[in-house]
Amino acid sequence: MSEEMMFQKDDLEYALSDNVHEADESKYLIFRCGDILYAMSTDYVMEIFTSVNITRVPMVPDYVAGVINLRGQIVPIVDFRLLLGRYPESEPCAIILDIEGTNIGILVDTVDRMVDISKASILPVPPQNEHPMVNGMCTIPGGTSTVMLLDAPALIHMSE
Repeated sequence: MSEEMMFQKDDLEYALSDNVHEADESKYLIFRCGDILYAMSTDYVMEIFTSVNITRVPMVPDYVAGVINLRGQIVPIVDFRLLLGRYPESEPCAIILDIEGTNIGILVDTVDRMVDISKASILPVPPQNEHPMVNGMCTIPGGTSTVMLLDAPALIHMSE
């Protein structure tokens, strides 16, 4: 009987360790701007469009591409590539985000994939980091490349 109980305890410990491991990971959307990969928590991502009709708006900063009508809601679109000081290389993809109840879209070169990233694998950015929107970096699982993690709320607070 004690062996049976020990086996059950091991099963419970195994199950709990899996749950801790799952809670330690978050899903991120990987996208590319120029030759740099960025990642954003999928908690903020609402939709992704490969083609979008943007209406230009006068007297806004250059990095604001304009607005779109998303099912009756006006959503501002920021050209993330210009915000980073890079010129667009191709037709953009638009990622629509919901950040603190505010919808905003960003234009990127390509959307790559979604990955699970362990919180323990996220490293701080170097002190000479030029972009306050980047709040970490890590190697994509599998060791293929390094991504910059974006602080999504910084997108809507950048003019404050």
